Amino acid sequence: MAVPGVATPLVIDKSLHVLSEREILSSGLPDDVTRAVGHLQTILITLMSLQSGTDNDEQSGDHGPGLLRRALDAADFAGKFLLEASRHLKSHKGRPAKIRALVRFMSLRARVRAAERKALDLINRVHILSTHLSQTHDPPPHDLLTLDVTSSRNMHRKKVCWNGKIESDIVGREAEVRKLLARLTLKDGDRGALRLRIVCVVAEESIGKTALVRSVYNRPELDHSFQCRVWVHLPDKVNLKDLLVKILKQTPVPELKDLEHKREKYLKEMLHKSLMELRYLIVFDNLREAKVMDDLMTLLADSRNGSRVIVTTRDPKIPSIIDPWASRLELRQLDAEQSELLLKECGFISEDPGLKASILSKCSGSPPGILLLGGLMMASGDSSPVMDRLADNPVLDDIMSLSYDKLPYLLKPCLLYLCLFPKDSDISTRRLFRLWHAEGLVPVPGFTAMECFEEFVGRNLVHVVRRRKRSEEPKSCRVPSFLHDFLCGMAMKLGLLHIHSDTKATNPGEKSKLVNGCLWIVKHQESQKSAEKGDHWHANIQPQHLRSYVTFKTQKQGTRSREVEELLRPLISKRNCGLLRVLDLEGTYKPLLPDELGNVLLNLRYLGLRWTVLDSIPESVGNMSRLETLDLKHTNVRKLPSSIWKVKSLQHLYMNEVCFDKSNGGSLTNLQTLWGLYIGSAKSPMLDVLSKLTSLEKLGLTCDSPVMKKATECILKLSKLESLKLRSRDLFGQPSDLNLSDMSGVESISDLYLLGSFPNRDSQGVPWDLPQRDGLGLLPRNLKILTLSMSGLDRASMAVLGKLEGLEMLNLFAGSYTGQVLNFCKDSFPRLRVLKLWKLEKVEAAYVDETTLCRLEDLEIKNCALLTSIDSLDHIKSLKQISLIQVKEELATDIKEGLTGKLFINGKQLATSVSSREVFIKEKQLVPPPPPSAQAAQVN
Repeated sequence: MAVPGVATPLVIDKSLHVLSEREILSSGLPDDVTRAVGHLQTILITLMSLQSGTDNDEQSGDHGPGLLRRALDAADFAGKFLLEASRHLKSHKGRPAKIRALVRFMSLRARVRAAERKALDLINRVHILSTHLSQTHDPPPHDLLTLDVTSSRNMHRKKVCWNGKIESDIVGREAEVRKLLARLTLKDGDRGALRLRIVCVVAEESIGKTALVRSVYNRPELDHSFQCRVWVHLPDKVNLKDLLVKILKQTPVPELKDLEHKREKYLKEMLHKSLMELRYLIVFDNLREAKVMDDLMTLLADSRNGSRVIVTTRDPKIPSIIDPWASRLELRQLDAEQSELLLKECGFISEDPGLKASILSKCSGSPPGILLLGGLMMASGDSSPVMDRLADNPVLDDIMSLSYDKLPYLLKPCLLYLCLFPKDSDISTRRLFRLWHAEGLVPVPGFTAMECFEEFVGRNLVHVVRRRKRSEEPKSCRVPSFLHDFLCGMAMKLGLLHIHSDTKATNPGEKSKLVNGCLWIVKHQESQKSAEKGDHWHANIQPQHLRSYVTFKTQKQGTRSREVEELLRPLISKRNCGLLRVLDLEGTYKPLLPDELGNVLLNLRYLGLRWTVLDSIPESVGNMSRLETLDLKHTNVRKLPSSIWKVKSLQHLYMNEVCFDKSNGGSLTNLQTLWGLYIGSAKSPMLDVLSKLTSLEKLGLTCDSPVMKKATECILKLSKLESLKLRSRDLFGQPSDLNLSDMSGVESISDLYLLGSFPNRDSQGVPWDLPQRDGLGLLPRNLKILTLSMSGLDRASMAVLGKLEGLEMLNLFAGSYTGQVLNFCKDSFPRLRVLKLWKLEKVEAAYVDETTLCRLEDLEIKNCALLTSIDSLDHIKSLKQISLIQVKEELATDIKEGLTGKLFINGKQLATSVSSREVFIKEKQLVPPPPPSAQAAQVN
């Protein structure tokens, strides 16, 4: 694949985004800047022409990489020029400051002419090359800046529109799934099965070991069978201390603070002690050296309670080395019947006998190969040229390369960007989509990040891990391990990516070569030893080329990170503008941010500081005029510069109860998410700002009780609002009255969270009639999710709630219901699928009418100390799962006795039944009845 095939779309997007900002050019800048911009745009369009007709390095001759490098330099120059101009025009006040800024700016202007000469030379080279190529290639597409995925996208929507399947839904390995399940579960009377067992899943190549184990790991019966489940993906080089920390963080250990700074001996003792008390399932994925398990076997406590360990490995010798009695499950290529069954998951192509036979013969029973090639065929209108590209017996790398090459060229950077995330990690779609947009990788109007994601899912390049319960949309995803390796190698080869990790040490010369001039830098979690030693690798970075800097560090305690300060020092010292678009430090412990951050990163689109525990951010952040996402969730930041309200490009702002004393006269008409705003006074300027946020879709707001009514009046003007969280508090920070305006006419809100109590009288002291009981009649009528906390509802209120016919999820949390009997009356909650009852301390019994909750699938009861009975649930044929956590054993017994069908209690079938209905009941920390002596004492 030619280098321009991947990098050109990046260059074009970055340049055109900067060059489209005509407000800078219209401010009296010289005409030669405009001409240079025009030349650069011509260069980039010519390069795209070259890309559209080039498939390999040989065809592009010696000009391709050189042309691309020059185009990238030109784009960098244009961006810096315009950013410097912007900073000069907007930020300098006072005559002396303007004169100094003008001198610096004019020196930059003088360099424009030299750059223009280089641009003309480059255009001439491209013209010669294009003339040569035009003699042997078809003309390029007419519209080079249009994403040509329409046919592919329509094909996916009509024939393989995502059906809700997730990663753990495995096909073609049903027999192996049953075998693995049998080795993990207990059978009555089999005392030998209580011993700790090691199960090794072995295969010498990528044929679905991890997928098989994950499909079993995520099954409800195992979730209920084991008190603790741990999944650890082992890197090529394993550090035992880091491994211990990863395991401990997935166990229910009460004290998990500052684990990275504990001694290895202490971590071993903590792990052994915690596992002694648990029935656990631990998966060690991708084991390469048996020595790793030698160090762990002494720590894996055998309490003879049915604990299990699963190991996936390519080395067939490892099982007998780590445990002579280990149970071994070998995976082989799929047979013809299994292969055909898997191919059906790719859609209509399995109905074409010729195409089906061709795919199956090429893949030779390889599950990843079948899925990739099947997904590619679904996306291709004409399969013949595609299949002709493959040899008779292609390896998986050949199929991956073909799948990648046949992606629309503007989608390739989006796919490559996925390799920034750690291998085998869950990737939040929220975070991924924000980063794609910040990097400008979804550049075509009308084509969204979700559509791009669906394209990858349809091609089986990305697997969905979890879905959102309400909308069924993907919540997290994962890149298959073998594909992650391929993408990392491709991105590094192209000079786009550098991954810094102490487990991938390189010699200084090699590291410098990788970092120098790359666009994306990602820093994975480092070991504590490496952190204590210190790391000055930032000296190898040229920040003038850098576009994304992302870290995945999970340390929450220790020395404050200085990496950003070191990274930006060259820019600050020279007072230059960096072209960085993404700075994502999520999970980095209190990074030191320079005061000049917002003055040197004027091009920044995404600033991610979630989980950094920061106490403050620089005032200069308000100068980032192109910022789209500012994420301060789970920090201690309580103050932001009011100038943030002038950043017109801002779309997503996440905070933690930040209060603004003034708005600086700004209005964020593009803002879609505003989370963590606090309004404490009726005179707050935020009330006026709030009513003007006409694009807002998601709002999280905390108000003092007297302000709540006025705040909700402002919310009524937000016609696009879909998700709303309102918290009312008093002067002492405690939940207070929710004095809501009438929101029953708001049709857009479907997800509502309310923290605070409903007054049972209006403002004149007149009691509510039943239709308005407790203010519930004021709620939006199109709700699908409703969460109530500290609401103080009584029995009559449930009748009002039950009239919300579209409600699919109801969460009644602490203090939301105060009656002794929780009554789900006749014909109420017709569409409810999920019901959570948490910490309802006064409820003693619940009654469910046989005409209500008929679509309920998931019931969770947690910490309801007095609840002893529910009458009844047996009529709910849709019920699949019941979770009982910290409730009385009496309640658990009552529920089980009232249900018919196959009941699985913590994974173990309670009794046989002719009914096909299956209900999984998870019991955790049940409270036994007091001894007879204690009961007698209570009576007396």
